[in-house]
Amino acid sequence: MNKIKLMYDVAKAMKDKEVFIGTLEVAAKKDQTDCFALRNEFEKNLITGQVKVKLNTSLDCDDKQLKHESTSEFNLQNCCGAAHHRHHKHLRGHFHSHGCCETSDCCGEESDTSCCGVKGKFAALGYVLKLIDKLEINELDNNAVALSLNIDEIPVELMQHIHGRFQHHGSPEGSPGPQCCSGMKDIVSIEKPVIDLNVLLNADKAIEKLVITASGTAKDKDDQIHEMSFKAELNLKW
Repeated sequence: MNKIKLMYDVAKAMKDKEVFIGTLEVAAKKDQTDCFALRNEFEKNLITGQVKVKLNTSLDCDDKQLKHESTSEFNLQNCCGAAHHRHHKHLRGHFHSHGCCETSDCCGEESDTSCCGVKGKFAALGYVLKLIDKLEINELDNNAVALSLNIDEIPVELMQHIHGRFQHHGSPEGSPGPQCCSGMKDIVSIEKPVIDLNVLLNADKAIEKLVITASGTAKDKDDQIHEMSFKAELNLKW
């Protein structure tokens, strides 16, 4: 099976979806102790803009024990333009505030060696193609497909970007976010993480299940080494 063609089919199948219904579960451990958990049951209609969310989060680390439950229902149909504008404004500010092209204008001149320059873009493309090449494909019954990928090498620039995004984004108002827990901060600071990605595609090549696990060690602010692990599971109903 052609891997590039399969990626195209997945992108097209997901792009054509109009209603997304599913659950997202996230769990993190620090030294084999649960420190953060999240369950998000969601339903989003891209045609009507109607969104329903049921969120449960719990935090237990650094002598903090917090729980939060909430149910929300709202409509995004009339605010896409404003949200789109805010999104791009946020992204531009984000990249400038986290070291991306601090010595050059991302929207203007770019140096070949900067993360926004020619070499940086080709380096990112090369990394993506390398991951696709490592992707393992297993064809199942009823034309379903299982994908698996092991990632044991992540560019330093990408890890810095992930860490910057984690520090920059706050938690939803009123909910106990992982930012207030050093254990979750350590998760994105894992040294040489080992990441496993498993994806289940249905016969139409739409994603039904996606599981990401990560593990490794990280140093806290006192230079103490901790064993860290993380798991995120997304299930979608079509």
